[in-house]
Amino acid sequence: MHKNYEKILSFMQGASWGVVIIGAYLFFALFYPLGLIMALIGAFFGATIGLFMVMFFEMAHLKLAIYKEKQEHTKLLKRMVYLLERLNNSDQKADEKLSDN
Repeated sequence: MHKNYEKILSFMQGASWGVVIIGAYLFFALFYPLGLIMALIGAFFGATIGLFMVMFFEMAHLKLAIYKEKQEHTKLLKRMVYLLERLNNSDQKADEKLSDN
């Protein structure tokens, strides 16, 4: 199930980088008649929309990775608790056998 989310997030990140490039190019072309400095400033502002989208999808990807890691840690901790309980129960049985003698 998470593989589908990862694929969607990766696709949206790629699309966001496309928005960055297209936005920068369009705003650069739009402001170029006003001068090179204005065109560069316009390209920066044109790219910011896409950069915010890139940051958003990157944060979503990181949250998904953290969620998957927490699930793995929970599984390992449950396994450790189970093994420790088994070990504790076997120690108690050994103590009972010693006290019988």
